[in-house]
Amino acid sequence: MTAPLPPFLGYVLAAPVLVAAAELTAAYPGAARTPSPDVAGLLGLGEIMTAAALPGAALISVEVDPDGTVSFTLPPDRYDGDTSAAELIADGLSVPRRRVRVPPPRPAAGRTRGAPHPAVGTRTPVRVAVAVARRRLLEAASAALGTPVAGLRLAAGAVTDRTGRRLDIGALAVTAASTSTIALTVDLTPR
Repeated sequence: MTAPLPPFLGYVLAAPVLVAAAELTAAYPGAARTPSPDVAGLLGLGEIMTAAALPGAALISVEVDPDGTVSFTLPPDRYDGDTSAAELIADGLSVPRRRVRVPPPRPAAGRTRGAPHPAVGTRTPVRVAVAVARRRLLEAASAALGTPVAGLRLAAGAVTDRTGRRLDIGALAVTAASTSTIALTVDLTPR
């Protein structure tokens, strides 16, 4: 029997459409680094802008667009063009794989041959971001259809209730969004 997984913390980011995110280090607290508060060594605007972007650099995000497609963002050092994240997203949001847009590969600076594949370390955070997005889509559909979340099913890129009423995830992308960033606790099923 597989032990139950602890709840994970994910985020709904403030955006005009649904953007769910998870911290890369949240799934692996031992790997988290504490940023140095000393910024005296930063000299140029570029370095200051880079330092300002660091808190978001470890975020993995999943975005549901009004056209019903789903895109994702991974930290540059964690993505090298494979489709494993896209497959996790398609499976977790019950959308056809063709509706998940894969970003183009970026150079993997500093990656050495024989190092663990970056997808290994992103699996759980991607699943957390997907669980947050799924939850928000179901909550938005519940409000729109007047049906409890328990009476809804997400399949083939749409939420359907027991009477057959159906809403595409694209139609829910704006109502599932948030005007402020909020933290949500989600449970993952063991794999």
